[in-house]
Amino acid sequence: MWSSPIFAWAAATGNLALRHLPLLSRQDVDASAGTSSITSNPVLLIGGGSSGAIAAATFDGSVFNIVANTTLEGTDPSWLLYKDPNLVYAVDENSNITRLFEFNATTNSFDLLQEAQGSSGVVFLEYNLESTRMVGAAFGAGQVDVWDVSAPDGSMTLLKQIVSDDPLGPNTARQDAPHPHQALLESSGRFFVVNDLGTDTLLVIDSLDDAFEVVNHVRVPDAGCGPRHGAFFPATGADFPTNYLVVCELLSLVEVYSLNFTSEGNLTFAHLQSISTFDPAAPPANATTATAAEIVVSADNQHAYVSNRNTGNETDSLAHFGVTGAIGSSSGDSVTLTFVELISSGGLQPRMVSLSTTDGTESVVFTTNQDGAAGLLAISRDSTSGNLTADVSSAPSVPLSVFGTAGNGPQYVQQVPIILG
Repeated sequence: MWSSPIFAWAAATGNLALRHLPLLSRQDVDASAGTSSITSNPVLLIGGGSSGAIAAATFDGSVFNIVANTTLEGTDPSWLLYKDPNLVYAVDENSNITRLFEFNATTNSFDLLQEAQGSSGVVFLEYNLESTRMVGAAFGAGQVDVWDVSAPDGSMTLLKQIVSDDPLGPNTARQDAPHPHQALLESSGRFFVVNDLGTDTLLVIDSLDDAFEVVNHVRVPDAGCGPRHGAFFPATGADFPTNYLVVCELLSLVEVYSLNFTSEGNLTFAHLQSISTFDPAAPPANATTATAAEIVVSADNQHAYVSNRNTGNETDSLAHFGVTGAIGSSSGDSVTLTFVELISSGGLQPRMVSLSTTDGTESVVFTTNQDGAAGLLAISRDSTSGNLTADVSSAPSVPLSVFGTAGNGPQYVQQVPIILG
């Protein structure tokens, strides 16, 4: 579905460059800058918990070492966003405040630099291509914040708030209002896709010329599914994505779409597949409470991983899917997910999963659990088959108690190039 006018549009708008990813490992800092014993190895950034924890940890492949654990009582930093050097933006699901912190390598703490008022209940943050704008999905307020973060000190200035006002989904308990859960930038850098759990809608926001206008409303085919988090495909190696994979929280589905960048300056979706986030032969113990959460695609574009929560099982789970299709083709019509395996998350309510970046092979899947014994877990991944180690009982972990009380464990984990002293 790759129409030729897109290339003319891309050339005209300067969008042929690959997306800059702010989470890439930075080079070693010159010792003449006044910092000793510098490491550029990725550090795990961890957020969330009843104590309002923002933590940093190193991981050597077998042991976690918590090097910083700053808490702000009463807050819920369930999503974080790193900015080089050593800046971190944090949402707060409990208020209308978005915060800016700086990691202090001398004191091993996150120092609060700014509290900016925006929409209430923001749960996700994303940059534009140049990291000069930051978009926040406000689950609580039912709208999207657009921030100017171009200042050298990273300070935030609210530019715009976009209201989500599509018709609500049929689940009256969970779809009582619009609930944007994510605003995700596609790789060309022009469009953000906002997954609105409350309205069963994917909103397409065009950021061209700093407009940030809604240009498309895509209704998901499975009513009441509650779109939550998504991933563009290919994950790497393409200037433009061919597909979009979105996790539906309320029905525990992954919806697969092909994408078309139109010559009129829009992004359109064609539905290809709906697939359960569970093993067809082993459904969850309680399908009515099960809620899928995160999805991540491997850098080789062959595997996808999804977290399942509230399953009623002894522990919750991570699902592994194979991704088949014509990688790098101009068409995304052939992309399909195939269920491979389901393993324990090592705890309960695994809100986020992410892949390691240290060795370039994504040999570890990190997961956070909001409940259960292990708050943070490192699950080994075979970089060839994509399979995960099924027995997680001996996997490296950090107890939930380090981050919060039962039910309020960590929610976010991602390797970032924080500079340690």
